[in-house]
Amino acid sequence: MSAEELKHKIRELFGKQITFNKEFDSYASTIKNLETNLLEWCSILKEGKIRPLFPPKLKDSVVFIKKIGSSNRCVVIKIMNKEYKEVHLGDHNYYDKLRKILGLKKDSKTY
Repeated sequence: MSAEELKHKIRELFGKQITFNKEFDSYASTIKNLETNLLEWCSILKEGKIRPLFPPKLKDSVVFIKKIGSSNRCVVIKIMNKEYKEVHLGDHNYYDKLRKILGLKKDSKTY
């Protein structure tokens, strides 16, 4: 499945307003078994069967995170009680950086 086909299927689930991070296409091409790894998870998420995280820096939003394979992650950001806004695919470093921005992870460096 191509990245564009994946985006189309995700938009069918979450709506046309959904946006993707700029690295989405390159990571989508590396994920195996997209139907089971990502699209099924998105369907379950849409049904409300996955518990969200509440990022301290986005007061009116919730976040869902899925580990895909050994190093890839998917992050879906939903505005509370409204609609899904963003889908991010990235490696573990991108995922850690995004979690820090959202306030879900403290810096692991100690001095």
